[in-house]
Amino acid sequence: MKSLLFLFLLLTSCGVFHPIKFNNLSLNEKLVDVKRESIQFSEVLKEAENQKKTLIHIYASYCPFSQKSREDVVKLQSESNNFNYISLSVDHSYHDWKRELKNIPIKGKHYYLSSKDKGALGNFLKLKKVPRFLILDEEDDILIFKSSNLSRLKRKLK
Repeated sequence: MKSLLFLFLLLTSCGVFHPIKFNNLSLNEKLVDVKRESIQFSEVLKEAENQKKTLIHIYASYCPFSQKSREDVVKLQSESNNFNYISLSVDHSYHDWKRELKNIPIKGKHYYLSSKDKGALGNFLKLKKVPRFLILDEEDDILIFKSSNLSRLKRKLK
C-alpha cells in the first residue's frame, strides 16, 4: 500500500508542463503593434531572424518586478547580439502601454497582448505572473518555457 501511494505521489508531483512548440491557437493569437494594427503571434515569430535564438519578455510596465527585469534585458542586449528580442506587454490598456513605451529602453519588437492571460497565448503560457521570459531556438522551438529571472538564465543562453 505504501509503495502504491509513493508511486502515485511520484507520478503526480513530477509532471511539469514544458512544451516544445506553440500550439495553433496560441500562434493565431492577435497582438497589437505600436501603430495599433493587429498581427498574429505566428507572424511576429516569422519576422524574427532565423539565424538567432529569440528571447520573449512578457511584462507589465506598471509592475516594479517588470521594471527591474527591463534593466536585465538592456544589460543582456549590451553584452550579446545573439538574440532576437520580442517584448509582450500585458498592461491594463493599449494607451497605458503606448504611453509607457517611450520609457522602455529595450531594443527589438514590442507588442501589446490585449487578451492577457485570458486569450489562447496567455492560456498556453499559463500566464499568471510577470515578468516572464521564454527562449526559442532558431526554429522557434521552446528551449526555456518559464522563467521569471533573466540573470539566472544567462548561463543557459550562451
